Amino acid sequence: MGLGVLACAACAATGGTADHKPTPAVFYTVTAEIALVRGEPRIAALQYAAAAANESDPDLLQRATQVAAESLQPTLAAGLAARWITIDPKSLGARRAAARAALALHRINESANHYRIVLMSSSIGTDAEFAQLETELGSDENIFGARQVADRLASFFPSSAPARRVQGVTALRADDPAAAVQSFSTGLELKGAGATSDGSARREMTQSWLRARIMAGDSEAPLAQAKDQLEGEDTTVNRLDYAVLLMAAQRNAAATEQLEILARNPDSAAVALRLLGLLEFQEGHLEAAGRRFTDLLATGRYLDDAFYYLGLIADRNGDTERAMRLYSQVRGGDNTVPALLRATALLRAHGAAPAAEELLDRLIQEEPQRAPQILTARARLYADSGDFTRAVAVLNRGIAEYPDNVDLRYAMASIFEAQGRVGAALRELKALLKSRPDDPAAQNALGYTLADHSKELARARALIERACLAAPKNAAILDSLGWVLFRQGHGAQALSYLTAAYADDRGGDIAAHLGEVLWSLGRSADAEHIWSEASVLDGDNRLLRATRQRLHKSN
Repeated sequence: MGLGVLACAACAATGGTADHKPTPAVFYTVTAEIALVRGEPRIAALQYAAAAANESDPDLLQRATQVAAESLQPTLAAGLAARWITIDPKSLGARRAAARAALALHRINESANHYRIVLMSSSIGTDAEFAQLETELGSDENIFGARQVADRLASFFPSSAPARRVQGVTALRADDPAAAVQSFSTGLELKGAGATSDGSARREMTQSWLRARIMAGDSEAPLAQAKDQLEGEDTTVNRLDYAVLLMAAQRNAAATEQLEILARNPDSAAVALRLLGLLEFQEGHLEAAGRRFTDLLATGRYLDDAFYYLGLIADRNGDTERAMRLYSQVRGGDNTVPALLRATALLRAHGAAPAAEELLDRLIQEEPQRAPQILTARARLYADSGDFTRAVAVLNRGIAEYPDNVDLRYAMASIFEAQGRVGAALRELKALLKSRPDDPAAQNALGYTLADHSKELARARALIERACLAAPKNAAILDSLGWVLFRQGHGAQALSYLTAAYADDRGGDIAAHLGEVLWSLGRSADAEHIWSEASVLDGDNRLLRATRQRLHKSN
């Protein structure tokens, strides 16, 4: 009997009859662990849920909740955590699990209320608990949801400096630097802002406050303050702080000058070379960036970043063999999956589709926490080659395995749109917005798609403007706002938003939109400059190529 059949049997067995004894919990836990070994996370989570359905053992409930969470099944995790809380109301582990599951489902108030109980009851104290929560919320994939949870927690604990710090960190990640400035300012005024013995907490909050001010448009005073600090105490930390603030202000030449000094110091060379490489790469100076990342390899630090960007540079230069070799050496960190996905695309493009399929299969096995991301990329590879049937099939299987994952749903809408099934794409996006009405990402996705097809432009603009209020510096949302204004015939007004978006993100989609608006305003030379600049970093972008070709033909 296969595990899929066992899972069905498990569902049926949980409601035993007078003629049948309930299946022992150990049956479900054993089959769940087997499912985990076999790479069947949803079946494992369902089996553990069945095991816990009629049990009151806190350890079993803890394990079941853990498996559901690690298997990316937040609905199951939320239900199991709720039962765990019922059995053990004082368990902070159960509360934390419930809070995380609720956040994954964008149930903001529910998540905040669970975290509130944890913060009030923690044995290490509220402020210390907030310090740990900062790492959790500051890295959560639901960026806008994490920010909303932090806002509620700050209102629950108005006199806590760490609470304001968490609020500021999440606001900055959610592209609302003005709100972050307010949070950090309030936090610095509260008792406990420098609670660590060496004052590092206050220094870090001050640096975050200065960076937020720059990103909100107030550059001169923060830069002057950081420069004075450096001149008063010429330390590596102060120079690095100053360089990072110069980068935030897009004073790249001045930042490079400071980083060059740091690169000559063996203790700070690695971090300086990494930042110098990123600056050169973002500006399209691929040869210079390559030298920086090659020098970075010699330090023995940030190797995964170095290999990844050297791979991208070889890729852009058409050196496929070298790119593949470099991508294969990325072994950890955030660039692992992007590197291997790009390697997969290169294999397919060069007639090695079976090897690409094998690599994707292995990647899902090795990175189960990123399975939805990998499935999304796999579907996009099929769609880009015109195999929409296969792309939809991959996403349908992914949604069946990870029914709560929104990225798979966004990908499905994108595939529908690429097929010309705009109605189906809009239905998918409207359903997502209905399930998370206060999510700026959902508002923007629907608003942009409506605008791109010149449908319901007033509604599209209203949705995008709501998203922009929550994330006023988000490049994707600024791009959408500029695009809907252009669709409404307000080209000059659109230009300012698209220019701001492109200053932050020089991707092909934004460049295509900005160039088209410039072209429509009679500034064809400026449009060509933007398109050429973006092509260096995103030359494979389909929208960018299609926009240039269309407008050249119409000229």
